[in-house]
Amino acid sequence: MVPLFPPVSSIAMYGPTAEPLTEGPRYVKTDRMRRWHRVRSGVRHDDGRTVYFLWCTGHVFGGRHHAKESLPSDAEVCGPCDGRAVGAGQELVGPPGRTLAFRPRDVEPPAVCPGSRSDRLTRAVPPGTVGQCLVCLDLHPVRAMGGPYTPRAAITQHAPGTGLVTPCPFHRWKYLDASADGALRCSCGRTLRPPASAAA
Repeated sequence: MVPLFPPVSSIAMYGPTAEPLTEGPRYVKTDRMRRWHRVRSGVRHDDGRTVYFLWCTGHVFGGRHHAKESLPSDAEVCGPCDGRAVGAGQELVGPPGRTLAFRPRDVEPPAVCPGSRSDRLTRAVPPGTVGQCLVCLDLHPVRAMGGPYTPRAAITQHAPGTGLVTPCPFHRWKYLDASADGALRCSCGRTLRPPASAAA
Protein backbone atom coordinates (compact mmCIF):
# COMPACT_ATOMS: atom_id res chain seq x y z
CA MET A 1 0.00 0.00 0.00
CA VAL A 2 1.15 3.54 -0.76
CA PRO A 3 -0.11 6.90 0.57
CA LEU A 4 -2.69 8.47 -1.75
CA PHE A 5 -3.31 12.09 -2.69
CA PRO A 6 -6.70 13.77 -2.09
CA PRO A 7 -9.27 12.86 -4.79
CA VAL A 8 -9.72 16.45 -5.97
CA SER A 9 -12.36 16.90 -8.67
CA SER A 10 -13.99 19.81 -10.46
CA ILE A 11 -16.70 17.56 -11.90
CA ALA A 12 -17.72 14.77 -9.53
CA MET A 13 -19.90 15.92 -6.63
CA TYR A 14 -19.44 13.36 -3.90
CA GLY A 15 -21.99 13.11 -1.12
CA PRO A 16 -21.13 14.23 2.42
CA THR A 17 -20.57 10.62 3.56
CA ALA A 18 -18.22 9.55 0.74
CA GLU A 19 -14.81 8.66 2.13
CA PRO A 20 -11.48 9.71 0.58
CA LEU A 21 -8.97 6.85 0.87
CA THR A 22 -5.55 7.59 2.33
CA GLU A 23 -3.85 4.35 1.17
CA GLY A 24 -4.11 2.19 -1.91
CA PRO A 25 -2.30 -0.42 -3.99
CA ARG A 26 0.96 0.55 -5.68
CA TYR A 27 0.27 -1.01 -9.12
CA VAL A 28 -3.12 -1.87 -10.65
CA LYS A 29 -4.45 -3.07 -14.00
CA THR A 30 -7.59 -4.61 -15.38
CA ASP A 31 -7.77 -7.52 -17.81
CA ARG A 32 -8.20 -5.01 -20.66
CA MET A 33 -5.17 -2.89 -19.77
CA ARG A 34 -1.81 -3.65 -21.43
CA ARG A 35 0.29 -1.82 -18.81
CA TRP A 36 0.34 -1.54 -15.06
CA HIS A 37 -0.74 1.81 -13.67
CA ARG A 38 -0.06 3.82 -10.51
CA VAL A 39 -2.87 4.87 -8.15
CA ARG A 40 -3.11 8.58 -7.36
CA SER A 41 -6.26 8.71 -5.19
CA GLY A 42 -9.27 6.67 -4.15
CA VAL A 43 -12.87 7.09 -3.00
CA ARG A 44 -15.21 4.78 -1.13
CA HIS A 45 -18.75 5.77 -2.13
CA ASP A 46 -21.82 5.79 0.08
CA ASP A 47 -22.94 2.43 -1.35
CA GLY A 48 -19.57 0.77 -0.54
CA ARG A 49 -18.11 0.91 -4.07
CA THR A 50 -14.41 1.78 -4.28
CA VAL A 51 -12.85 3.66 -7.19
CA TYR A 52 -9.11 4.19 -7.65
CA PHE A 53 -8.01 7.11 -9.83
CA LEU A 54 -4.75 6.76 -11.77
CA TRP A 55 -2.01 9.32 -12.34
CA CYS A 56 -2.63 9.13 -16.10
CA THR A 57 -6.27 10.25 -15.50
CA GLY A 58 -7.83 6.80 -15.87
CA HIS A 59 -9.60 4.87 -13.12
CA VAL A 60 -10.39 1.32 -11.99
CA PHE A 61 -13.17 -0.02 -9.81
CA GLY A 62 -12.44 -1.98 -6.67
CA GLY A 63 -12.93 -5.72 -7.18
CA ARG A 64 -12.44 -5.43 -10.96
CA HIS A 65 -8.67 -5.04 -11.03
CA HIS A 66 -5.44 -6.83 -10.21
CA ALA A 67 -3.13 -5.19 -7.66
CA LYS A 68 0.57 -5.75 -6.96
CA GLU A 69 3.09 -4.30 -4.53
CA SER A 70 6.08 -4.92 -6.83
CA LEU A 71 6.61 -5.93 -10.44
CA PRO A 72 9.27 -7.89 -12.33
CA SER A 73 11.79 -5.76 -14.23
CA ASP A 74 10.29 -6.66 -17.60
CA ALA A 75 6.74 -5.57 -16.68
CA GLU A 76 5.32 -2.68 -18.69
CA VAL A 77 4.38 0.31 -16.51
CA CYS A 78 2.47 3.37 -17.73
CA GLY A 79 5.09 6.13 -18.18
CA PRO A 80 2.86 9.11 -17.23
CA CYS A 81 1.68 7.26 -14.12
CA ASP A 82 5.15 6.27 -12.97
CA GLY A 83 6.77 9.64 -13.68
CA ARG A 84 4.05 11.66 -11.96
CA ALA A 85 3.93 9.36 -8.91
CA VAL A 86 7.69 9.69 -8.37
CA GLY A 87 7.86 13.37 -9.31
CA ALA A 88 5.03 14.29 -6.91
CA GLY A 89 6.74 12.51 -4.03
CA GLN A 90 4.41 9.53 -3.67
CA GLU A 91 7.47 7.38 -4.31
CA LEU A 92 10.97 8.51 -3.37
CA VAL A 93 12.98 6.65 -6.01
CA GLY A 94 12.68 7.17 -9.74
CA PRO A 95 14.64 5.89 -12.73
CA PRO A 96 18.42 5.93 -12.11
CA GLY A 97 20.22 9.00 -13.42
CA ARG A 98 17.12 11.19 -13.73
CA THR A 99 15.38 13.63 -11.41
CA LEU A 100 11.64 13.65 -11.93
CA ALA A 101 9.48 16.62 -10.92
CA PHE A 102 5.71 17.00 -10.96
CA ARG A 103 3.49 19.37 -8.96
CA PRO A 104 -0.16 18.28 -8.73
CA ARG A 105 -2.67 21.10 -8.96
CA ASP A 106 -5.01 21.85 -6.05
CA VAL A 107 -2.94 20.10 -3.37
CA GLU A 108 -1.08 23.15 -2.05
CA PRO A 109 -3.02 26.07 -0.49
CA PRO A 110 -3.97 28.72 -3.05
CA ALA A 111 -1.83 31.86 -3.43
CA VAL A 112 -4.98 34.04 -3.28
CA CYS A 113 -7.51 33.32 -0.54
CA PRO A 114 -10.83 32.02 -1.96
CA GLY A 115 -12.64 34.52 0.28
CA SER A 116 -11.09 37.46 -1.58
CA ARG A 117 -13.59 39.81 -3.25
CA SER A 118 -16.54 37.57 -2.28
CA ASP A 119 -19.49 39.15 -0.51
CA ARG A 120 -20.81 35.67 0.39
CA LEU A 121 -17.59 34.92 2.27
CA THR A 122 -17.28 38.32 4.00
CA ARG A 123 -18.68 38.98 7.48
CA ALA A 124 -19.01 42.70 8.19
CA VAL A 125 -17.35 44.01 11.33
CA PRO A 126 -18.85 47.26 12.68
CA PRO A 127 -18.66 50.06 11.67
CA GLY A 128 -18.58 48.40 8.22
CA THR A 129 -15.26 49.42 6.71
CA VAL A 130 -13.59 46.16 7.83
CA GLY A 131 -14.70 42.62 7.15
CA GLN A 132 -13.71 39.17 8.34
CA CYS A 133 -12.86 36.58 5.73
CA LEU A 134 -14.89 33.46 6.57
CA VAL A 135 -12.31 31.30 4.77
CA CYS A 136 -9.14 32.32 6.63
CA LEU A 137 -10.64 34.42 9.49
CA ASP A 138 -8.33 37.41 8.79
CA LEU A 139 -9.63 41.00 8.87
CA HIS A 140 -9.35 43.10 5.70
CA PRO A 141 -10.76 46.37 4.33
CA VAL A 142 -14.19 46.23 2.72
CA ARG A 143 -14.53 47.94 -0.65
CA ALA A 144 -17.32 48.54 -3.13
CA MET A 145 -16.90 46.25 -6.15
CA GLY A 146 -18.69 45.01 -9.23
CA GLY A 147 -19.61 48.26 -10.94
CA PRO A 148 -23.17 49.47 -11.59
CA TYR A 149 -24.53 46.13 -12.84
CA THR A 150 -23.29 43.75 -10.13
CA PRO A 151 -22.58 45.96 -7.12
CA ARG A 152 -21.34 44.37 -3.92
CA ALA A 153 -19.25 45.15 -0.86
CA ALA A 154 -16.53 42.62 -0.06
CA ILE A 155 -13.08 42.31 1.43
CA THR A 156 -10.09 43.03 -0.76
CA GLN A 157 -7.90 40.40 -2.40
CA HIS A 158 -5.46 38.84 0.05
CA ALA A 159 -3.21 35.86 0.67
CA PRO A 160 -4.67 33.10 2.88
CA GLY A 161 -4.21 33.74 6.60
CA THR A 162 -3.10 31.25 9.21
CA GLY A 163 -6.73 30.35 9.95
CA LEU A 164 -7.32 28.97 6.42
CA VAL A 165 -10.10 26.41 6.64
CA THR A 166 -9.23 22.73 6.23
CA PRO A 167 -10.17 21.96 2.62
CA CYS A 168 -12.85 19.58 1.38
CA PRO A 169 -11.13 16.27 0.55
CA PHE A 170 -12.84 16.20 -2.85
CA HIS A 171 -13.02 19.84 -3.98
CA ARG A 172 -10.36 21.55 -1.81
CA TRP A 173 -11.16 25.31 -1.69
CA LYS A 174 -12.98 25.46 -5.06
CA TYR A 175 -16.68 25.72 -4.13
CA LEU A 176 -17.00 27.39 -0.73
CA ASP A 177 -20.13 29.06 0.55
CA ALA A 178 -21.24 30.44 3.90
CA SER A 179 -24.70 30.08 5.40
CA ALA A 180 -26.52 32.85 7.28
CA ASP A 181 -25.25 31.52 10.62
CA GLY A 182 -21.61 31.79 9.47
CA ALA A 183 -20.97 28.08 8.88
CA LEU A 184 -18.59 27.44 5.98
CA ARG A 185 -19.52 24.61 3.62
CA CYS A 186 -18.43 23.06 0.37
CA SER A 187 -21.08 22.86 -2.34
CA CYS A 188 -21.02 19.04 -1.96
CA GLY A 189 -22.62 19.47 1.47
CA ARG A 190 -19.64 19.00 3.77
CA THR A 191 -19.40 21.44 6.68
CA LEU A 192 -15.80 22.66 6.77
CA ARG A 193 -16.18 25.09 9.68
CA PRO A 194 -19.16 25.21 12.07
CA PRO A 195 -20.78 28.53 13.01
CA ALA A 196 -19.14 28.74 16.46
CA SER A 197 -15.55 28.72 15.16
CA ALA A 198 -16.42 31.04 12.25
CA ALA A 199 -17.65 33.58 14.76
CA ALA A 200 -14.56 33.21 16.94
